[in-house]
Amino acid sequence: MQSFATIVAVSALFAGVSASPLQARATCGSAPSGSGSQTPLSQPTGITTAQACQAQCEANASCQSFVFGMVNNEDKCMLYSVAASSVPKQSSTNLIAYDKACTSVPAVVPTAQNPTGRNQKLAVRATCGSAPSGSGSQTPLSQPTGITTASACQAQCEANASCQSFVFGMVNNEDKCMLYSVAASSVPTQSSTNLVAYDKACTSVPAVVPTTSNPTGSASGSTSGNTGSTGNTGSNTGSNTGSNTGNTQSGAQNGQQGAKSARSLRVRNTCGAAPAGPSGNASPISSPSNIASASACKAACQADSSCKSFEFGTMTQGGAATCRLFNVAASAVPAPTSGQSFVVYDVGCSF
Repeated sequence: MQSFATIVAVSALFAGVSASPLQARATCGSAPSGSGSQTPLSQPTGITTAQACQAQCEANASCQSFVFGMVNNEDKCMLYSVAASSVPKQSSTNLIAYDKACTSVPAVVPTAQNPTGRNQKLAVRATCGSAPSGSGSQTPLSQPTGITTASACQAQCEANASCQSFVFGMVNNEDKCMLYSVAASSVPTQSSTNLVAYDKACTSVPAVVPTTSNPTGSASGSTSGNTGSTGNTGSNTGSNTGSNTGNTQSGAQNGQQGAKSARSLRVRNTCGAAPAGPSGNASPISSPSNIASASACKAACQADSSCKSFEFGTMTQGGAATCRLFNVAASAVPAPTSGQSFVVYDVGCSF
């Protein structure tokens, strides 16, 4: 009996030991509070979300935890060889620690309002086409030139990881596109009421070139029916034997068909949008060197009779400017792969 009791006691001891590791709870999104002086294994650059930082940790066999957040408008990713609970307290409360095994790590790009890049439970309504009314003194990240529609300005914003919103409109007969690192609601009041603000995530942003009668470039609610006037031609070519009423009806029908045909034949150029064609759909026919601007890239495309569109941007974040020419329409140029930032144009676009 003593032998059996001893076996039971030893079995219970092993069970307790084996169960104890399961009681260690992972740290998933807390401010580091360790008291040691552990330094990071590495600090990968170009990492814009906690989830991407986790991927770097998973690719490193020595990594047990990671820290992520935005400090001084710069995203930080730090990998550690200790558990998140042992990561030392950081210099900024924007930096949050996660254990390598955490699930549902946020894939949110940090902002001034959410510098930790945490998932926000409350949806923030986007500003999509309102006059800026912020009271701060935020200045634009950049002011791209040659941008003639709000949609093209949005494409410039989407190609810039720091951009959260943009302002577009015509002032003194000149189209203006300004990119901001804050939400549209925080963009300061502008000097002209022609300038309208949009958040980066807005959908259905107008692709309308501003005019003196529509300086904001907003989408017009009315559609001209002048194309339908081709019905007059239809009435003239109607049968002489038919009644005047029949000719009128026939002309109207022909006019409607003419209007539909005209609309279907009009293909709008893509002028400054993020490439969105299917992967592998087309490859560049050439990549001219020493091209420093979209307008210079356009000139290279115009000089090549087989060129129908071109894209301008970078192959990697912070990389050198790159110009690539294609023999397909801009709408068919493949979407950029990870790390690439390109804006695409049809060769017929005017700057």
